[in-house]
Amino acid sequence: MHPILGSAERRTLYLASWTVIGLLVAVAWSAANPEAGIVAALAIVVPPCLVQGFVCLSAWYVCRAAPLGARSTVRTLAMHTGAGMVAAAVWVTAWAGWTRVLGGLPAFGGIPGGGSPAQLAAVFAAGVLLFWLSSLLHYLLAAFERSRGAEARELGLEVLAREAELRALRAQIDPHFLFNGLQSISALTGTDPDGARRMCLLLADFFRSSVRLGAEEQVRLDEELAMVRAYLEIEKVRYGPRLESEVVLESGCGSSRVPPLILQPLVENAVRHGIRPLVEGGRVRVAARCDEASVHVAVRNPIDPDATTPPGTGVGLANVERRLATRFGREAIVRRKRDGAWFEVDLRFPRIESAGAESRPHVQPPAVADARRGGER
Repeated sequence: MHPILGSAERRTLYLASWTVIGLLVAVAWSAANPEAGIVAALAIVVPPCLVQGFVCLSAWYVCRAAPLGARSTVRTLAMHTGAGMVAAAVWVTAWAGWTRVLGGLPAFGGIPGGGSPAQLAAVFAAGVLLFWLSSLLHYLLAAFERSRGAEARELGLEVLAREAELRALRAQIDPHFLFNGLQSISALTGTDPDGARRMCLLLADFFRSSVRLGAEEQVRLDEELAMVRAYLEIEKVRYGPRLESEVVLESGCGSSRVPPLILQPLVENAVRHGIRPLVEGGRVRVAARCDEASVHVAVRNPIDPDATTPPGTGVGLANVERRLATRFGREAIVRRKRDGAWFEVDLRFPRIESAGAESRPHVQPPAVADARRGGER
């Protein structure tokens, strides 16, 4: 569709522009014919100018047939010259016919029928010039449309690339956690067969929930923290009293939206690199709070102060950083802080509330008691 006719805003602006052109031409015509007066000049000049405005819309099709750079300059100029002369001839015809009609009315009886040859020649030259100006306008519109189309395509490709990266990053989570879980089960089979069996059942419940949540783009914060509690219950089977946990969610923040399983690698690192090397174990604390604009989540765990390898430098944390950056851009902030015998990761990202937050059932962590019932499952 024509870029001007396809937009109400552009149609209005285009019509207003030609009305202004008609007023200017009427003033010039009135100066050349002082006996007619400005009112008569407006009645004679403005309607043919509006007709010429619609005729000049055809410049769009000439511009499309002769795009800049695609043809020789001489051929392009020849096409626009020919089209301009045709448009000017239409304008002269409309002008002569309109003045002839008005000349038959008593109020315009003093106007020469059809205009003088000098006037019509001036109208013809102005018509060619106006058509060329219209062609220039349409070339600018064509360049704008191409630029906007290229920008839209680039944006679409960027969105597709971001979605592909998110899918790839999310695909790394479950295999990574499954690998660690199988290692834990393997370690328990010789020393605590019942514990290994309980862990298998808990892992099954955990993955059942993670498959549902992992298929979504975003989940509620309280659902994400429920998965964190479920994971910690699994690890408590292995570590026993050496592992304590605390998961705190500030009131009013549960419906905030977060990427699914975004906290899983952080809690995994807290257990693997924080609790496991310590003989006495320790407490993993996950605290989530929010304000009007953002969500803040902190994962804190004890570490061996004499450890040579700093915690939190592996694939898990890098995965979290990239997922948040892909989802929220520069608005997402990830900070790592080591304070003596403690290590903490702080996340901050924009707060997005879920629609229909109260109607959706929450995910509950797998029940350890159910896993201990053994053959009843």
